[in-house]
Amino acid sequence: MSIWKTEQGLVPLLDDPTLQIEMFRWSRRPDLHLDIIQRRVQSGQISQLDLDIAITLASAKLLTERQLRFLYSRAMKGHKLGTRLRVLQQIGWLEGWKLKSDFHDTEYVWSVGIAAKNFLSYCLGINEVPNPMHLASSIREQLFYPALNDIRIHLLSKKLIDKEKFKFHPFLSSDLESPHAAFQLDTPAGKIDFIVERITQGHNPLKFLKKKQSQYRKYATTNGQLPKVFKDSVQSVVVWSISTEEGIEQLVSSYPNYEQEYMQLFIVDEHLDNFRYAWRAAHPLEGYRAEIQRFDMDFIKD
Repeated sequence: MSIWKTEQGLVPLLDDPTLQIEMFRWSRRPDLHLDIIQRRVQSGQISQLDLDIAITLASAKLLTERQLRFLYSRAMKGHKLGTRLRVLQQIGWLEGWKLKSDFHDTEYVWSVGIAAKNFLSYCLGINEVPNPMHLASSIREQLFYPALNDIRIHLLSKKLIDKEKFKFHPFLSSDLESPHAAFQLDTPAGKIDFIVERITQGHNPLKFLKKKQSQYRKYATTNGQLPKVFKDSVQSVVVWSISTEEGIEQLVSSYPNYEQEYMQLFIVDEHLDNFRYAWRAAHPLEGYRAEIQRFDMDFIKD
């Protein structure tokens, strides 16, 4: 099997076909009754920082430990945060998974646990808290969340969006499957919606690309434009989130009818550290080749 690699010959963790995933287990079953959880919060056994981490995870759905350490670097040193996450997992506040592969050292991903879900939902009234049981039953298919959260973290840290301008699985139309995510940027051409679809090499990426392009082409032909997520947007762009530039090459060169009738871009994980230059436009060429061009988001200042 061909494995997409970065320019440095590395396989991105979250798009690694050799990935093995193991869920953290409880040493003994924690008491998950709501009154017990409330007492833990009131007594300080679950701290304000623990509550903040749960709220962050409720919004982000799933984060790697690396991402959590970055987000909370000012509040707690990395190794102390790692220890605290494991304590919270043992009382059901968080859920954690260990990721290992042929190409990577161990990494961990985290979500809210049953205790946090119940407290956030029933005591704080927070909507759309992810279901830990659903995540656990399909964790491999949920790894697009940390990948897209890398984009989300860059957008927020650069103050390019407000929190409410990034949505997972927004409803677009009854004629379209919801995309993985969408966000709005204020550009020199006006406010533009970026409809994000995550392409994963382990899940038949070319078939997925063709299916989604067909849906958007049909919608644009019928309605004269792509759907809007936010009412004040002037237009929408389809964005294919992908781990490597090599992945773009393999997909577009294999697809001579790659759609050109509406605007679409790739955003590439391996280039996210230079966020302004992480975007690519691609075109198929004769002989099953592809032309890939860097798309300069020049209004984004590094």
